[in-house]
Amino acid sequence: MKKYFFILIYPLLLSCNEENTFSEIPSISFERMVFKKSENNFVQDSLILTINFIDGNGDLGLSNDENSYPYHQYNAIIDENFNWITYGSNDVNPPFYIYEPNGSITFYSNEDNRNTFNCNNYIIDTINSSTQLDTFYIQKNINNKNIFIEFYKKNEDKFELIDWTRVFDEEYGCGIDFNSRFPPLNITNTNQVLQGKLRYGMVSYGFESVIQNDIFKLKIHIKDRALNSSNTIETPEVTLQQIKEN
Repeated sequence: MKKYFFILIYPLLLSCNEENTFSEIPSISFERMVFKKSENNFVQDSLILTINFIDGNGDLGLSNDENSYPYHQYNAIIDENFNWITYGSNDVNPPFYIYEPNGSITFYSNEDNRNTFNCNNYIIDTINSSTQLDTFYIQKNINNKNIFIEFYKKNEDKFELIDWTRVFDEEYGCGIDFNSRFPPLNITNTNQVLQGKLRYGMVSYGFESVIQNDIFKLKIHIKDRALNSSNTIETPEVTLQQIKEN
C-alpha cells in the first residue's frame, strides 16, 4: 500500500515591523476528498485527501531517512535486568520497562503480559552489532509518523473505527494503515510562517470491498518536528460513489 503527496506551499513573509502572531502549533482544515477508481485490476484505487495547513515556525515534515530519536520506529521492552525481551524469551524477570534510544527508561508492566505474536507488539530485527534476526517485544513510537488518518464506517447511527492493519490479516494485524510521513516543507530551513495545501493520496485494492456502499468519514491530524499535534479535523460523511471522480 503506497502513499503519495503533492504539496503546495505559500510562505508568509513578515516585514521587520510585523509581529508573527501565528502559533507554532500547526493548524489544519479540510479542503477536499476524491475517489479515483482504477481502470484495471493491476493498479490500486486511490483516495485523495487535500487539507490546508498553517504553521507559525515552519517546522513541518520528515524525510524518509530520519529514524533517529525522537523519530525512531519503536522502543524496546526490557526486564528488570535490562535484557531485551523477545517473543520466545523464557528467562525474563518482571517488572518490564520501556527503553528509548535516548536512554530514558519508564515503567511498563509489573507482569509478563506478552501477547501472542502480532505486528503491533513485535518486530523482527537485529540489535547492536549482531546480524542474527529475532522477534522483539516492542512499543511502536507514534512520533515516527507525522500524518495520522483514521477511517470510520457508519453502522446504523454510530461510526466504527476501521482497523486497516487487520482488514486483510485479522489474526496478526500485519496489514498497512494510512498513517505516514510527508516530507520537509520548509526547504529554506529558516523560522518562518508556512501556509499551503497538502494533498495526500492513499492507494489500496480494499476501498470498495471495505466501504463499497457505506457512509464513512476520516479523522486527520498532523505533527510538527517539535512533536506538537495539530487540531483533529473530520471530513464530511460521504460514500465512495458521492466523491468518485471520473
